[in-house]
Amino acid sequence: MTYPEQLAALVSRNSALGEQVASLRNLEAILKWAPGAGIPFAGIDLVQQDEYSYDLYLPLPDSRWLVFGVS
Repeated sequence: MTYPEQLAALVSRNSALGEQVASLRNLEAILKWAPGAGIPFAGIDLVQQDEYSYDLYLPLPDSRWLVFGVS
């Protein structure tokens, strides 16, 4: 599934969150957005996959997780 397809699926399930996430294009933007979305930095987890790729886990206030693949 491509990122645009994943984003479309998120928008169909939760349009408000999907609209917020759609504008995020890099790690810096995600980290600037997170506190305003109620995501504390202490809850964020960055898991290294290989030399250049990471999975960024953000715990949403409603007990769900939002995950980004970053490189």
